[in-house]
Amino acid sequence: MTTASPSTERRARRYRDPRLLIGLMLVTVSIGAVIGIVALADEGEEVLAAPRLLVEGERIERDDLEPRRVVLGLEAHGYVTAADIPEAGVVVTRTIGAGELVPLSAVGDERGPRSTTVVVTLSTALGATVRPGDRLDLWAAPAEEAGRFGAPAVIASGTQLVRTITAEGIVSSSEAGRIELLVPRRDVARILFALANGDALSAIPASLSVGG
Repeated sequence: MTTASPSTERRARRYRDPRLLIGLMLVTVSIGAVIGIVALADEGEEVLAAPRLLVEGERIERDDLEPRRVVLGLEAHGYVTAADIPEAGVVVTRTIGAGELVPLSAVGDERGPRSTTVVVTLSTALGATVRPGDRLDLWAAPAEEAGRFGAPAVIASGTQLVRTITAEGIVSSSEAGRIELLVPRRDVARILFALANGDALSAIPASLSVGG
């Protein structure tokens, strides 16, 4: 019968030592945590950055910006991603420094410099088939003395219906509803003059959406 040597018994006791097992577990957990952190960093969200100085009023497209993968958590929702840039591009609304992540608040619709929205009160109701997105011509019959109105004329052509506004409170018998229109900026002065003058406004469809 053979007897284990003292050194062999010491090694066996060392392998059975719970402190050694706990130490190995802690090391394994630490390694796993480090791997998880690195993986999380690799899975950061991709946002867009300015490769150069971008100035206010400049129109940019998706290819004008550089993708950056960063870990921002909830703050990532405040920065531009590739999905936020339409094919027509966007317009820079404030200066963005070279290398800066592009905030959503620093870009606007490409139509911004050329178009704006205005709310008008109509004297004749919209047709039942008109819906948001349809193109409308805005007509105005100028107010004259004794409650009469002159011959109507187009004051803004090819405007777009954004929405109809539900009437609240007391509505004048001469009002047929309020609508919000997307209009070319060149027509804004004529529209505001017509509103201030109390002209009778009508919106006539220039085209209707498919299915209208």
